Amino acid sequence: MNKKRIAALCVLSGLLLLLSTILIIIKLSPPTSSETEIKTESKNISTMEQTTEIITTEVYEEITLSEEEIEKQIIEDLIINMTLEEKVGQMFFCAFRQDSTWSDIVGINDEIKHIIKNYNIGGVVLFSENIQSAEQVTNYINDLQNEADTTLFIGIDEEGGRVLRTFSLDVERVSSALNIGKTGDANNAYNAAKIIADYLFPLGFNVDFAPVADIFTNPSNTVIGDRAFSTEAETAAVMVESFSQGLLDNGILSALKHFPGHGDTNEDSHYGISSTKKTLAELYECEFIPFKRGIDAGAPFVMVGHISTPNITGDEMPAIFSNFLLQDVLREMLGFEGIIITDSLAMGAVTRYFTSEETAVKSILAGVDMLLMPENFYEAYTGVINAVKSGEISEEQINASVRRILTLKRSAGLIQ
Repeated sequence: MNKKRIAALCVLSGLLLLLSTILIIIKLSPPTSSETEIKTESKNISTMEQTTEIITTEVYEEITLSEEEIEKQIIEDLIINMTLEEKVGQMFFCAFRQDSTWSDIVGINDEIKHIIKNYNIGGVVLFSENIQSAEQVTNYINDLQNEADTTLFIGIDEEGGRVLRTFSLDVERVSSALNIGKTGDANNAYNAAKIIADYLFPLGFNVDFAPVADIFTNPSNTVIGDRAFSTEAETAAVMVESFSQGLLDNGILSALKHFPGHGDTNEDSHYGISSTKKTLAELYECEFIPFKRGIDAGAPFVMVGHISTPNITGDEMPAIFSNFLLQDVLREMLGFEGIIITDSLAMGAVTRYFTSEETAVKSILAGVDMLLMPENFYEAYTGVINAVKSGEISEEQINASVRRILTLKRSAGLIQ
């Protein structure tokens, strides 16, 4: 309870005590006053009682908070009690695939402990290199969480079809998105997501970087292909919505990808910048439809691809650097209020042209909330800290991103 509320209650207690004293005196004193004086005094007492009632009501209204307001205050208190360094750490979603000897990492080590403990990172994404068995990966995830002061997002790319990271596990496999889309039954998309969630959740995962919300409109596109649900926007939209809901209903947070749309590109952004020649109107009439449907259904993440849009932004910069695409289009036009996360920052589309520091700073300035897999974590992290301290990035913007991150963790039950 803050000082103003304590003071208000003290004033109220004093008024109530004063009122009680006056009432006792009046009751015990002999009727020496004239009838007029008694009526006047009674009127004054009545006025005081009304005033006290008003004060009581005002104080009660001030200290009574709705459940939503309480949740907001919890998040604000968490942010206030975090250092700048801790807040920036929450914006990083890291991967630990192989160690310095190029051996697959299947258990926590000293460097991972150091990064989690000293940098307060927000999440860890696992790949097939990190998964040998159900028992092993569960123990590994538990060890990661035990090192974290703030519960981690634990993510994975588990789309079904050819994009799976759980090859070593004996679990039910689901078909490709394109095959699911061809059935025309959205329940099949929901059930596929439920199957995936049902084996991911017990292992300790809480985020799946799926579904693919791209539309397979370019037959020569190999990076998306059958990862998309359809060549048609409306079919893809229905499937995206159902798949996302299937994950959410079964304990796994979904992520729509790859905004603003990777299905019509020719290049593979794993190796270089990929480009779409479409205008904003053309994207809105096609590529944005599945994203909008998934956003309206409550998908908490949108992953932004390394896709340039020269006929929209006038340059070849990837979408993660575009304030217009992220703020004016994704936030305002499409109404997304959740976490904007980059695609992997270890991909050639950015590493060939920018340092880890440049990529991190430019992405945050554009409006990104979380940085996925920077090529050099230490360089990227230090670059963001220095950018805030120099005033290039405002701490208010950092707070806004951390607020979204902690709010999602809280609503998902990751922060008690």
